[in-house]
Formats: sequence, structure tokens, C-alpha cells
Amino acid sequence: MSKTKILIIEDEPIIALNLKQVLTELGYEPCGISNNRCNTIKLLEEKIKPDLVLMDIYLQGPTTGIELAKELRKNQLPDVPVIFLTANSELATIKEASESFAYGYLIKPYKKSHLQAAIEVALKKAEEDNKNKFDLNAVKNVNKTLEHKLSLDIETKSRTIKLKYGYLFDKEKEVLYFGDEPVKLTSKEIKIIKVLCQTPGQNVSQEQLEYAIWQDEPAGYAAFRSLLFRLRNKIHKDLIINQNNTGYKIELL
Repeated sequence: MSKTKILIIEDEPIIALNLKQVLTELGYEPCGISNNRCNTIKLLEEKIKPDLVLMDIYLQGPTTGIELAKELRKNQLPDVPVIFLTANSELATIKEASESFAYGYLIKPYKKSHLQAAIEVALKKAEEDNKNKFDLNAVKNVNKTLEHKLSLDIETKSRTIKLKYGYLFDKEKEVLYFGDEPVKLTSKEIKIIKVLCQTPGQNVSQEQLEYAIWQDEPAGYAAFRSLLFRLRNKIHKDLIINQNNTGYKIELL
């Protein structure tokens, strides 16, 4: 079983080395020591991957440990817990540290047993948080997929009409499908389907159909009957039915 890797960020060399020794005695693996932001970033760029960070609040340079912890959480180590080490016990400092989502806060000098307890608690809490985060992301991804599918279904239903005998009319594309295959129709034939599908299942008079097809030219009864005959030869004979000689309707599923 691999040891827990711990990165030490402490600006006092003696304290850092002592901490390294204590961690080794406790069975952990100190994977690096840094004293400021710059050196920490360099260590991480060298592919050091700690399981936990022990961070002094006051570091060398302009960047404090709290600021560095926020940066690491946002960029390089989003899922790695941080425990703050400091001699400062002021409430304002503790409150500021808590805003960086720290997993622990030890005031120097601290006992070895307290350090180990803080590390184990932080590791366990981080594991639970990361699992919850993973589960939440998984749920979000599933929800997004379902929402996308639902939106597609709604969009498809709103633009398509299911008809009898395995037919479907896409109002947006103005295409009649039999199963997955489009039915080859002329522009005038598709106009008949389109007009009938504007009020599916309801009666449409022959005059309305004729006007939709021949808006700019006169057409007689024979021309319409001929067009309807050719259309019916391409589809199921009962898909378009005559309503007691008062008009026509297309059969819904």
C-alpha cells in the first residue's frame, strides 16, 4: 500500500525539516519542501502530486499561505486538502483561513498526535467531498443528457406529426417519411400533405386544398383529382380519406 504523500510549505527551514522527520515517523511520505509561492509552483510543475498540503500561513514573499492555498485549490490542486500551520491564534486569521476551504488549522507548537489526527481527518473529509463532487457531477451529466434528449424529443414532437400506417410528416423540412425513408413526392403532392397536416385529423375542403396548390392559376376538379390519384398511388390508399364528399382528412396515428 502506497504512503500518503504530503507537501510541506513552510518558510522556516528548521521547522520544515523537523516536520519532515515527524511525518516520516508517522508513516507518511514527505514529497517536497517549499518556502514560498514561486518554489511551490516549480515543485508542482516537476509533477509532484501530493495527497495533502501542510501550509504555513506566513511565507517568504508577498503571497501569504492563505492566498497560495486559494490559488492551488483553483488551479493546480483542486481536490487536495490543505492544513494550515501557524503560531497565530487570532480569530480574524482563523476566519480568513477558513474562507480558503482549509481542512484543518494547527497552532504551533502542536503535538505529534494532534498533527496525525488532523491529517487523517482532512484526508477522510477530502475523500468524502471528492466522492460527493464526483457523484454530483455524474448526476449533473446524466441530467444534462436527459434534458438534451427531452428537448430534442419536444422539438421533434413539435415539428413532426405521426400518421397512420407508419408515416410521419416533418413540418419543418416538409418531408413525408415512411419509417426512416422519405417518400418521393412532387411539390404539389407535398402541398396536399402539408395542408392536411396543418389540421391533422380534421376535414379540409377541396377548395382549400386547390387554393394552396394553385394560388396563382385556376385549376379544375379534374386537375385536382388527377393530382390526388397520383399521390395516393405513392402512399397507403387509406392515409388520405374523403369525408362524405365534403373534403379530405389525413389519418393520425
